[in-house]
Amino acid sequence: MKRTNKLTLVACAVLLFLASCETKPKEQKIYIATTNDMHANIDNFPKMAALIDSLRNVHPNLLLFSAGDNRSGNPINDRYTEPSKPMYELMNAVGFDLSCFGNHEWDGGPLALRNVLNWADFPFVCANVTFDDTLQMSNAHPYVTFERNGLKIGVIGGIQLGENGQPDFHPKNAGGSHFVPLNEVLQQYIDELNDCNAIFLLSHCGYEEDRETAAQFPQLAAIFGGHSHTLVEEKQLVDSVMITQAGSKVKFVTLSTFTFVNGKLVDKEMQQLSVLDYPKKDEKISAMVKQYNSDPYFSTVVTYNKSAVESYESLGCLMTDAVRATTGADLAFQNPGGVRFDTLSVRPVTIKDLFALDPFDNEIIQFTLTGEEIIRLMKSCYITDGGPIYCSGCSYSYTDQDGEMTDIKVTLANGKPLDMKAKYSVMMNSYMSSVFDYEHEDPGQSIFRTSNDIMLEFLSKNPEIDYGNVARVIEQ
Repeated sequence: MKRTNKLTLVACAVLLFLASCETKPKEQKIYIATTNDMHANIDNFPKMAALIDSLRNVHPNLLLFSAGDNRSGNPINDRYTEPSKPMYELMNAVGFDLSCFGNHEWDGGPLALRNVLNWADFPFVCANVTFDDTLQMSNAHPYVTFERNGLKIGVIGGIQLGENGQPDFHPKNAGGSHFVPLNEVLQQYIDELNDCNAIFLLSHCGYEEDRETAAQFPQLAAIFGGHSHTLVEEKQLVDSVMITQAGSKVKFVTLSTFTFVNGKLVDKEMQQLSVLDYPKKDEKISAMVKQYNSDPYFSTVVTYNKSAVESYESLGCLMTDAVRATTGADLAFQNPGGVRFDTLSVRPVTIKDLFALDPFDNEIIQFTLTGEEIIRLMKSCYITDGGPIYCSGCSYSYTDQDGEMTDIKVTLANGKPLDMKAKYSVMMNSYMSSVFDYEHEDPGQSIFRTSNDIMLEFLSKNPEIDYGNVARVIEQ
């Protein structure tokens, strides 16, 4: 064979090889780790940091997102000299790339929220909130984009709204923040991100609402959720939209894997990774957490718990008993969402425990309510707060009918039934008095004391407590 023919054959082979390379599908992957509702549980951060580091060793382009409620639940963070700063110093050190707002981000009011935005080395996203210009919330955006592995993705943020058109926070904390339902603005931002290979929603709306959103907006590749503290253990699809959520308090991290071929999303998978079971801790993060926990004030013992408490209701009874005993009211009520942990072992109870149980420390408001108005209050709580109200000075039974409380029968502490026409002195926190929508005549009056102040006084007179078997609510 002549040399020219050999060269021709080699050239053809090279061309055929190059052509086959051009037609071979190009596979790309994006890895996203998500958590939600961390509620300042800084003690789990050393293990989470080590877990995230191990993921980054395998997937160097890993993205790490939080779906909101980064604060509220740990007094070490929430009552720090600069509230919430420990949480954001830790999130920066771990290397979070993005967070959306949770309703509890507003617990310190808008100026405290601005501090958080300034401390964070990462942006926040929320499409259904706008801020007055004077607040200077420059690190908040409707969405952001990332480029990883030759792909462009967009991430939109969203937050739930309650019956009053605001997220579930004390209305006094809204100042300069304005909200609209997420579904009214989501399509606009999806359209603006039409050049992305995939669009995600980072949501603090709750699992059921996320499912509704997925059905309405199938253009989304996935929804990384929060707010309802749901642990989604296996892949959940609504149409083609994957929905995830990682429980709460840094116990799990969700790892989601998105596979693209020639820039088109072809597969999505997720797995839950246990933070608590991870065998390693990050030494740098451990040292930071140890320093934050070093304040001796929070170790001050305030009482001794005699029997294990394993329900929110039992702790709600403790909280309401403290208010009623200290104020001398006929009745005291507590919304279930204001009880922030559900277990208490047999041991000394510290200031840290007290503030973790009730991180909001709202003012106590006094009302004069008739029996009829009290029933309306109970019904409003059931709808607004998603569960039966906790009480002191009475017990009651009810029936759930299509998500509403019916057939309520209240028995007072003296054994008599609640008189529908009689008037009673009633105490509740200022969140309840501001948010619960029920017909009543008395507008209420602050007693100018907070719930934690009252609890401390109550416990100073009760060196031992025993609420392990206390229950005052029966669902028929």
